[in-house]
Amino acid sequence: MKIKLIQVDGKIPNLALMKIAAYHKKQGDEVGFNISDPDKVYISCIFEWNRAKALGIAKMFDCPVEIGGYGVNSAMLPDVIEHVMPDYSLYGIDYSMGYLTRGCIRKCPFCKVWKTEGYFREHAQLNEFLHPDHDKVIIMDNNFLASKKVFDHLSHIKKRNLKVCFTQGLDLRLMTPEIAKALSGIDYRSLNFKAKRLYVAWDNVNEEEKIMSGLRMLFDAGIKPYHIMCYMLTCFNSTFEEDMYRFIKLRGLGIDPFVMRFNHKGKKRDIEFARWVNRRGYKKVAFENWK
Repeated sequence: MKIKLIQVDGKIPNLALMKIAAYHKKQGDEVGFNISDPDKVYISCIFEWNRAKALGIAKMFDCPVEIGGYGVNSAMLPDVIEHVMPDYSLYGIDYSMGYLTRGCIRKCPFCKVWKTEGYFREHAQLNEFLHPDHDKVIIMDNNFLASKKVFDHLSHIKKRNLKVCFTQGLDLRLMTPEIAKALSGIDYRSLNFKAKRLYVAWDNVNEEEKIMSGLRMLFDAGIKPYHIMCYMLTCFNSTFEEDMYRFIKLRGLGIDPFVMRFNHKGKKRDIEFARWVNRRGYKKVAFENWK
């Protein structure tokens, strides 16, 4: 069979498509992005605003088409595909990607994880998706620190001397001095693995005390403030003044904030604030002078 893969959106390699590719190659199928006259097509769409685009692409083919991703539905890969080693050659990358856990212990109203993936559960061991030739890995868990195996996972990462990126961010409300110490002993990295980076989040302005407590634990463990990037949810349950307050508070600690607008919503000032923060405009000019 000839299998065509289509990635509608997303800035990083698509994990689901890499697993689908690995599965079909084991069956002896021809798989790729540039397949002509396919016998089957898989389309991945992550964001809702691209749903119409994905459905439109599907209509272009006469063969069977499967569409997946949070942008169109909450369907999960069957276990026979979900638990295979991803085909990293599909994108030619030299790092691994995967989930150690799925779901989340929380039910944040702005988040779809608890609706699409369900309650938190252990999902896989690191070796299931860590390619033996790779020394870099992206952990894509939605709430990594909720795992009862968190110390085992961090110990494995340290023993393998891996560069690791927690791209989804760590839940500071679950931080303990012991976890902070374990995190300080691994080589945490940015998404491109070039810089030291630990991703965390401060979504609710009313949880300042818990967030600050978690950050202090990281500092006490020896993690530098300038190694930390903190996601800030805006345009959902906070005012502009509260968003600016969080930004000032984080910058005062030496932390790099990163604004995440809810569903890309917001007024012009909210959009410009996000650009000012995310493009590091604040290092050059005050917000009122930002253009």
